Amino acid sequence: MKGTGYAIGTFFVLIFSIAFSASAQVSPLDYGLREATTGIDRYYALYKAHTDAIARGLEVSYEGIDTLYIEIPSDFKVIPLGRHTDFGGLVLYVTNHSQHGALFSMIAASKPVTFDKTLVDSLDFRSVPELAHGSHLLVLEDLNPWTERRGYGYQQYRRDILVVREGMALNAPVASWNTDSTRLKAYCYDFDTDTKSEVKNLTMHRVKGCTFRTYCLALVGQSGVIVSNIRVTTPRSRMIADGVFSISNCANLLFDRDTVEGTYSGYGTSRNYGYAFSMNNVYNASFTNLRASGNWGVFGTNNLSNTYLGNCDIDRFDIHCYGRDVSLKSCTLRGRQTLFSSMYGTVAFDSCHFIDYTPIRVRSSYNAYTPFDIVMKDCTFELTRRYHSIVQIDMLDTANNPRPELNPKCWPNLRIYNLTVVVPATIRTMNIFNLQGNAKELRREFDYIDNVVVKGLQTVRPNGKSTKLKLRLSTRDFKTRKPLNYTVK
Repeated sequence: MKGTGYAIGTFFVLIFSIAFSASAQVSPLDYGLREATTGIDRYYALYKAHTDAIARGLEVSYEGIDTLYIEIPSDFKVIPLGRHTDFGGLVLYVTNHSQHGALFSMIAASKPVTFDKTLVDSLDFRSVPELAHGSHLLVLEDLNPWTERRGYGYQQYRRDILVVREGMALNAPVASWNTDSTRLKAYCYDFDTDTKSEVKNLTMHRVKGCTFRTYCLALVGQSGVIVSNIRVTTPRSRMIADGVFSISNCANLLFDRDTVEGTYSGYGTSRNYGYAFSMNNVYNASFTNLRASGNWGVFGTNNLSNTYLGNCDIDRFDIHCYGRDVSLKSCTLRGRQTLFSSMYGTVAFDSCHFIDYTPIRVRSSYNAYTPFDIVMKDCTFELTRRYHSIVQIDMLDTANNPRPELNPKCWPNLRIYNLTVVVPATIRTMNIFNLQGNAKELRREFDYIDNVVVKGLQTVRPNGKSTKLKLRLSTRDFKTRKPLNYTVK
């Protein structure tokens, strides 16, 4: 191990600013790391340093520690992180033949809260003693299934998370909780609005041949966390169900300058899956300067609200079920699709670049076609024979959803301003809607959609020369409940 210098300073981010000041610290070198001769011994040194630091209210310094090879033991426990963890550029090689789990975590304890579901939509919880004072993350769980995923045999449950200060919620749920089909369970996490957290400056290599998954970081019940300059690599593997960053019941997060190279998501069959970011019930999360790719996809999420991606290069963004408001600015998206089901609010793309990619795919396996709007401004779309449609609505289901609020089958409105389309010689038509699936479903009239507007369309060859392109509204005829304003200028 050789020493490496590192600087600690103040920087400003999208969600909040944070100044990190020096404080009393401990070092893994003082917990057996100097004497360790095996990867398991080195793991124990890290675990002891971090657990003792939290118990004593101290921070952990990685000064003088350059590269470590650790191994997950049979009695593995996640290493808890304090409020500020700067790994100082540590390069960590991890071998795991013991059990699946996150190597590092920040996990808060929750407490139950009881109130009537009619309070939720009012956003006023001053009558609830546990919420009347201080700051809290209030988690709402619907014990009745939101929908069932057709073909996969499991039910999907919705959650919301509200930031509550002095009894008043600062944000609203994705959809109303005051419905006959809702059965509410609630609990909360307390947090300090003046205390922010950060985890930064780590490279983690999951070594070839591991037989169990080691996730990098788990966050539960956190508000105001910055995760920056973290790089995680994964060799080709048949393991699946990855979640490099596992995040649930959190708010006000920033991931900045992070890199993910590969995931445990298997090869060779269609039922494989695994994500760089596995997220459930998160409000107000930002991802900036993210570079990430995976065999299956970067984001696999449920129950997200108010999500921002800026200057990212990724291969997929999903909200599988129940989300509201996503904004992507100056992002490059390649190779797959941006996929939604049970989406609300607005999905906005500003100055984004789509390469061999479907900008929006409305997933049908949850049978939840909810109202939302798509806005694209100053974007570039490189067409390929595989992907040359803006919105794919696929595998339409003739069955009604059992929840009354999900009975209407809604299609999104679409507004496009200044779209540059790069057209290879093999493509002559671009579709606005690409309809895939059951033709019987097209007999019904679809709700919500009444506006498809395209203003400022430029079509060019890969060499930049202007070319002609046929623009088609849809690959199949469809009917809308309200008159459709379809405008191309």
